[in-house]
Amino acid sequence: MDRFTKLTNWIGGLSRRQRVGTSIALCAVLFVSINIFAARALDGWRADVTETQVWTLSEGTETLLSDLAEPLHLRLYLSDGLTEAAPQLASYADRVRGMLQSYADQAEGQITLEVIDPEPFSDAEDRAVGFGINRIALAGAPEPMFFGLAATNSTDGRSTIPVFSPDREAWLEYDLTRLVAELGQPKKPKVALLDGIGLSGNPMMGGAEQQSLAMLRELYDVEILSGDVNSFPEGTEVVAVVHPQGLTEPTLYALDQWVMGGGALMAFVDPHAETQMGPQGMPAPDAASDFAALFEGWGVGFDATQAVADPTYALATNRRVQGRDVNVGNPAWLRLDASALDQDSPALARLSAMVMTTAGSFTTDEDGPTLTPLATMSDAAVLASAADASNRFGDPRDLLTSGETVDSAPVVIARLSGAVSSAFPDGKPEGSEWEADHIASTEAANVLLSGDADMLMDRNWIQQRSIFGAQIPQAFANNGDFFLNAVEQMAGGAALADLRGRAVDWRPLTRIEAMERAAEAEYRATEQALLDRISETEAALRDLAPQEGEGNGLFSAEMVAEAENLRADLLAARAELRQVQYDLRSDVEALQASVTTLNVGLVPFLAAVIALFFALRRPKRTLPTRSAA
Repeated sequence: MDRFTKLTNWIGGLSRRQRVGTSIALCAVLFVSINIFAARALDGWRADVTETQVWTLSEGTETLLSDLAEPLHLRLYLSDGLTEAAPQLASYADRVRGMLQSYADQAEGQITLEVIDPEPFSDAEDRAVGFGINRIALAGAPEPMFFGLAATNSTDGRSTIPVFSPDREAWLEYDLTRLVAELGQPKKPKVALLDGIGLSGNPMMGGAEQQSLAMLRELYDVEILSGDVNSFPEGTEVVAVVHPQGLTEPTLYALDQWVMGGGALMAFVDPHAETQMGPQGMPAPDAASDFAALFEGWGVGFDATQAVADPTYALATNRRVQGRDVNVGNPAWLRLDASALDQDSPALARLSAMVMTTAGSFTTDEDGPTLTPLATMSDAAVLASAADASNRFGDPRDLLTSGETVDSAPVVIARLSGAVSSAFPDGKPEGSEWEADHIASTEAANVLLSGDADMLMDRNWIQQRSIFGAQIPQAFANNGDFFLNAVEQMAGGAALADLRGRAVDWRPLTRIEAMERAAEAEYRATEQALLDRISETEAALRDLAPQEGEGNGLFSAEMVAEAENLRADLLAARAELRQVQYDLRSDVEALQASVTTLNVGLVPFLAAVIALFFALRRPKRTLPTRSAA
């Protein structure tokens, strides 16, 4: 009797319960064996099946690492007890370690990685503190923990990530690549900035520097210009002008000649900059900027008295309308998704959400320079009065009825290229100290136009969260990514542009929102009719009151009866209005509940049905036997 026959006979002699137990034990052994084999044979292999490929190094990072000329030493300070004290950090710590190892592997010897457990009262702990790594105090842990990164290069340059915050997990690759790029480039490119909105903050008013500028400083040597500008700092690669107001003729001429000379210019103008502060923190009396002196000369159309209103991208806001607090979609405050952004542009390719408030639009003449749209509104957009759009006490929905329809969808962000003539055809204006010869035109303008300046302020894309005692900015839109991507693109580099945009996971329920808008439009007419009826009834009641000197100030019986009828009608109208609003919310909430139920329960239900189907159709098989030879 051979071994196979003995084995089948042994199995055949087992009871049903023993067979089940043996099968489970064999499955466990097989599971462990496969894991051991995979760990040894497939070390370094990964299959990234996430939708956004968060485990895969981007092409920009791989390019940066393969071209890295400066050797870097990375020290990951990771306390052994961290994952035990905070189990929720275990997977994140593994990802950080794995990502750093991928960087070291990709850099082909230019990056060395050292993982250090800084034990209490050790030299390693002192060095971690010396590098600026934060101590993390966790509940139940007797000693502080460390989870940060220190990087050095061969020229005493250093950079740190004081603590890896779970809230910045989506930013992990960006943070690491930025750190590598910062240490790997000996000299930062220069950006000249004319700041008219307050990106650099206002210490007198307690305003902090905005994140878009702070992020720009990490990668560029930013020089903020003020007063008359007659030249740009040596080595300037990009000039950014944000919310230009009251620029002098010499400054406008310098900007014009910078563009005529082939320089890269970014212009952020705004029909109404909500975040601009006036004297003593009051709203600015004039919050518009148009760059008209240059735009008119260059052939660019921008009307600072009009703002784009688009119901497709309306951002929900709370307003007090006719004495009631309502949550309405504000068509002048735009939440742009990928459908509005040019995904073929390197500055926008990976971005999924941008917020713009009270934005203007650009046009050019047919025989003028080339205007390449980067952010375009939908066909439902209108051009509304900028004054009405900026009215915080008005009903923003009225903008759609009062606005002017347009032949083509408005463009709120664009690239200006091609042939452009100088806005100063007569040459250098009086008072200018521009030293170079006058340039009358250029055949290759390189200008980026944005119809909103507020988009660079924190309010439009950043919220602050307290993590481990530190304030961590968290983005809910890609405005800052767009700003840096655009600077890099115009400066000729794109190492980081490839991976920005992974940081935002803002995925609104667009289908529900579209149905909300449709339902709201349906109820809107009924609601408006009831509001008009209430207003007319209230006016009629006021008119019914006896005038001074009329009837000794007393109501007649007819007047009392009519007043009672009007009050009854008023109460009925208000009741109908409440019912309309209740029906609107009920329909939306029912829809949300249905979608949530489908999302949560549909997949498990289908899996159960499929499993049951196969279980019932499973054929009964007998154990194999070998016939006697």
